[in-house]
Amino acid sequence: MALRLLAIDPNTQGGNCLAVHLDEDTGDILFQGWTEVAPQVLAEAERNSPLAPHESLVRFPARMRETILEALRDDAET
Repeated sequence: MALRLLAIDPNTQGGNCLAVHLDEDTGDILFQGWTEVAPQVLAEAERNSPLAPHESLVRFPARMRETILEALRDDAET
């Protein structure tokens, strides 16, 4: 499996970075972020789309919205 970095937190200082990766073998997108653990947030998400035991809700800060969208647009064009 080969992962290609598509986007990284523009405020990163080196380690433990929020990032978006592309699995070049499958085309799957992987998000590296903060695992949401707040019960109220998880309950709200569960009302919309129940989480399976092997799933998690990953939070990204608003500052990454454009970075992620741009990376996905750029990748779709290649």
